Amino acid sequence: MSDNIFLDKLKDFIFGPPVPVLSPSDLQALAELRQHLEALSQFDGRLPAPDGAPQVGGDLENLATELRKLGKTQFKANTLQESQLKQQQTALDNLQKMAAQQEDMIAGLMKQQEQAVQAAQFELLKSLLPILDSLDAAFENGRRQVLRWPMGPEARQALIAWLDGLRLARLRLLDLLAAYEVTPTPTIGQPFDPHRHVAVATDTGGRAPDGIIVGEDRRGYISPNQVLRFAEVIVARSPGNSSPPAA
Repeated sequence: MSDNIFLDKLKDFIFGPPVPVLSPSDLQALAELRQHLEALSQFDGRLPAPDGAPQVGGDLENLATELRKLGKTQFKANTLQESQLKQQQTALDNLQKMAAQQEDMIAGLMKQQEQAVQAAQFELLKSLLPILDSLDAAFENGRRQVLRWPMGPEARQALIAWLDGLRLARLRLLDLLAAYEVTPTPTIGQPFDPHRHVAVATDTGGRAPDGIIVGEDRRGYISPNQVLRFAEVIVARSPGNSSPPAA
């Protein structure tokens, strides 16, 4: 390849279309090439050119200058690209932090909503307990009437049918409570538990050991997680100890 062709190719490389951003290894190769060209230019300037050979020293010096400019330009481009990549990474990190914060906020809102729903369910279930109490009292009074009061066959049959309706209504309410894992609190024959029972009276007749529940004044209801209503009970106490159990 002649010197003119070599110079033409170098000029096309320098003054041609824009060169893409170079990698660090490309910049190193470019720096080495510039050093070789500068050395060649100095060497060529010290020796006379052979007869008929073109003087290329000045062109090589110009090419070396252009290569230096190109190296600086590529270095700036690489620096700018690295800065842009850092900015993009910072923006991505910020977006990830915002997304995590939003997820935490949504989780907190969902937890608050769940707690609000549970509280509303708790109040609704509690509101059913007085109705259940009324059904229990009506059923018990009707049962006593059937057993104790004299009445004709038709009246007795009508009262029994009415009691059966009360029983079915009561069972439906109990099924509704059971669907939410709410059940009556065990009382008679059970040890007194201040976390589930309230002692409204004591029994010192010796019918049961000390601390055992012998009567129920009002039924209580519990769920696996909380007490809807404490059971009001009568607790056995040893003679001489008539004070109610400590809550």
